[in-house]
Amino acid sequence: MKGSNTEVVREKLEQATHLMKKHHVDTWLIMTREGSDPALPLLVGVRSVHQAAIFLRNSGKHLVLTSKSDAGSYEATGLFEHVHIYEAAIEEKFLSIWKGLTIQKLALNISEHDHLCDGFTFGLYTWLLNTVGKDALQQVETSSEQMLSELRSVKTSTEIETIKNAVHATTDIFETVHKKMKPYMTELEIGNLFVAEMKERGVSSGLGGAYDPPLVCAVRHGLAHRKPSDRKVEPGDLVIVDFSLKYDDYVSDIARTIYFVRAGETEAPQEIEHAFRTAHRAITASIEALKVGKKGYEVDEVGRKVIEEAGYPTIRHSVGHQIGRATHDGGTILGPKRVPARPAVEGTIRAGEVYAIEPTVIQDDGLPCMLVEENVLVTPDGPVILSKRQEELWLVKE
Repeated sequence: MKGSNTEVVREKLEQATHLMKKHHVDTWLIMTREGSDPALPLLVGVRSVHQAAIFLRNSGKHLVLTSKSDAGSYEATGLFEHVHIYEAAIEEKFLSIWKGLTIQKLALNISEHDHLCDGFTFGLYTWLLNTVGKDALQQVETSSEQMLSELRSVKTSTEIETIKNAVHATTDIFETVHKKMKPYMTELEIGNLFVAEMKERGVSSGLGGAYDPPLVCAVRHGLAHRKPSDRKVEPGDLVIVDFSLKYDDYVSDIARTIYFVRAGETEAPQEIEHAFRTAHRAITASIEALKVGKKGYEVDEVGRKVIEEAGYPTIRHSVGHQIGRATHDGGTILGPKRVPARPAVEGTIRAGEVYAIEPTVIQDDGLPCMLVEENVLVTPDGPVILSKRQEELWLVKE
């Protein structure tokens, strides 16, 4: 795993260098302490304990200023042309490097819209302002948001293969656990079946703690983003399982819906089957619309229309979102267009992005709900489904 992570960082730094040239940025400055910037694992792969300044250069000759105790971690990466060390105070050496670089345009990880692009803390920005001077900084600074958003969104070949491994492990666990589900198990007991399978495969949860169970909701007990409860699942219940798995620092996000049949039933009631078929059609339509150049809201409109035209309430969330190092990985979101405009849904879909597609049937008062979620890679030739699709409503019999 360690080797693949090193390869990912090298690939992402190559991407960063290309993006800096594209946006006419000569220097990208990342300031960190105690791993404060979420871009660090993606771009550097080192978590500084003490304050550090990482200077990415569009020439590819990157450098870092770090404490003596953290220097070895940066040197071990082999990614930096120079690893500069400060002993007590960082300011003097920082200014020396700053003046020597003759910076014309400086990108900082500051964003009003995307928390994953907003890693430059106010405290460190104040430090930078005081160290180099307000006028000197304001003449060159710009936000890295466009670059960093694309960097997170457009996956490299190694990232795509790792996500595929996460998806494969997820669908394999789903199929294994489905065979072990029984009526009168509690939601938590079902969730713990997933935890046991994760431990056996050496993977972990993509949300929360390493071995937190997935979302397991019997619709009768209320559909929400909540932890599985100790309430029992009985015949006649619809159960939704939303499962994000982490494999080598990359995640999947897949959901399945299961019907626990009553005595004498051989299949789900018609109203439940109709809800499943509607969600399935909405997913298919959304995937078919997921093409390079489309806007996020354009894909949302397609999936949302299928749900609404079948007579169900409109979806309460977006039709889809990106996955990668996080279950909600920033960048373009497949959500509804609103006023004022949301930058994320106005974003353009690019090749190399991976989306979780989840147009959902959501109803209140215990009426049938249906969440089926698939993971899809965008390619120049069209969308490629990475997950093994749920083509039929899963059943559990006594």
